[in-house]
Amino acid sequence: MEKFELKLKGLESVEQKLDYLIEAIKKTGRPVEQQILDTKGLMAYLKISSTKAQKLRNEWKLSFSKDSRTGKIWFRLSDVLIYLDSCYYKRF
Repeated sequence: MEKFELKLKGLESVEQKLDYLIEAIKKTGRPVEQQILDTKGLMAYLKISSTKAQKLRNEWKLSFSKDSRTGKIWFRLSDVLIYLDSCYYKRF
């Protein structure tokens, strides 16, 4: 894992510090295989409704993980990209 240094001195407001931290995290982003989306994240990423997300799960078009105790559902970004590739039409 890559290390990075945070220099928060000189940043006046909490908002500036948060913006700096968010940018630092984005720069050290995880590989696609390790990025996880919940259902709301999937809906936002694909710009789909909850009904469409449910349909993708029910038809096994999109792989997912489900916590048996809480019912919480997660998707790997790599699986979402594989699904998008399967829907891709090349131009003629």
